[in-house]
Amino acid sequence: MAVSKPVMLDPVLFMAFLLFAIIIFLILYLLNRMQTITSLTQKTEYLSQTLEGLDHQAKLIVKGDMELKLYQEEVEDKLNKLTLLKNLILSSINILDREDLFSQISEKTILDLGFKKGLILNYEDLENKLNLGFAPQEIDAVKKFLLVKKKIFSTTPLLCADSEGGKILADALKTKDFIVAPLKARETVHALLIVAAPVLPAEIRPAEKSALSIIGMYLGQCLDNIKMFEELYMAKDDLEKKVKERTNELVKSLRDIETISKTKTDFISSVSHELRTPLTSVKGFSSLLIAEKFGQLPPEAKKRLEKIDENVNKLVDMVNMLLDIARIESGKTEVKIAPADIAKLMRDTSDFLTPQMQAKQISLSLNAPESIPVFMDKNLIERVLINLINNALKFTPLGGKINLACKINGPHAIISVADTGCGIPKEDMPKLFQEFYRSRLTQNIQGTGLGLSLVKRIIDTHKEKIWIESEVDKGTTFYFNLKLAEKESRNV
Repeated sequence: MAVSKPVMLDPVLFMAFLLFAIIIFLILYLLNRMQTITSLTQKTEYLSQTLEGLDHQAKLIVKGDMELKLYQEEVEDKLNKLTLLKNLILSSINILDREDLFSQISEKTILDLGFKKGLILNYEDLENKLNLGFAPQEIDAVKKFLLVKKKIFSTTPLLCADSEGGKILADALKTKDFIVAPLKARETVHALLIVAAPVLPAEIRPAEKSALSIIGMYLGQCLDNIKMFEELYMAKDDLEKKVKERTNELVKSLRDIETISKTKTDFISSVSHELRTPLTSVKGFSSLLIAEKFGQLPPEAKKRLEKIDENVNKLVDMVNMLLDIARIESGKTEVKIAPADIAKLMRDTSDFLTPQMQAKQISLSLNAPESIPVFMDKNLIERVLINLINNALKFTPLGGKINLACKINGPHAIISVADTGCGIPKEDMPKLFQEFYRSRLTQNIQGTGLGLSLVKRIIDTHKEKIWIESEVDKGTTFYFNLKLAEKESRNV
């Protein structure tokens, strides 16, 4: 068997093949690296974009945090200023003295407002009311400015360096960091509050301006209230002085009136006593002459004597009434108030006056319960009833009616005497109980004008009331009340 001979490669061809293989390998390696580089580039771009986004978000977060911090500081500052205003209002709301009010502005108040220095000047005379930190030359500069620009505060709510006229004051104070707040109410400037040198080295914020504006208005209103209180207090003092003077004058006049009244009462009492004796004598002799005790008289003479006797009776009644009024006014009449039956007294009085009613053809009706015990002086109240019924009889025409009534109202019995006479004008009623007063409608009817005055004084001694209701041409009703003697009052 024959053995084959090995094939030998060409070295050149082998080298070419090896070189080709190396080139292929390098190409493949480069392609792979290029893919890796591309991937890395993409990742790098992505990471770069992510970092930029994170950086942007971080900046936004930092910015938001700073803004939130500033907002919180602003809110806290406003809350602090609101607390300052609340405390100032609470501490000064009831103050009615200017010095006490200004003393509420302390160094702490100025610091809480955001400033280191504070000054209050009276608007009228520029007198110092408060100084916290201002140097004398600064105060002088402010006063010089105000002497020229004082009227600017009637229209300016706040004066700052950038306000109209503020630059002049800024030059005088050598600083722009100040605010002047007028303490003003209803267009009236009472004082000026000046603050300067902010605590924080920054531009004066709106919060400080707002707080000072509010304080200016509030303190201005307080000063206005104090001014009105002082004026009112002075007016009150003047009024009290005038009232005291008028009271002294009235007391003096009252004493003079009491003296005159006592003199009048004493005079009436004395004259009445002096008149009673001759009247009694005249009455006695006229009665004897009328009874023809000294011999028979001619009819004409007897008629004249009867007229004299009638007029003497009227004079005696007048004198007796004057004496009764004088005794009551002087307190010499003994008033014996005790439980008694007013209904029975009314019936007895009605029976006593029945003949006079019949003579004038006037009907007298009585409307009262069977028994009403009251506190009264029986004799004096009897005179009241007789006078009131006689008064009604006098002014009621023939055929008229008089009604005597009594009803219970609460703790009192109310007694009334009503007639159908001529009535009383409204303008005359307040004067009806005056002595000798006669209504213009009753001038032609005879009477002394003393009966109602005596009635009023008797009711006054019982500490009760008497009043009138009347209508012209329809009649008059007199009322007076007496306290019930029963333990429990009744209503009718």
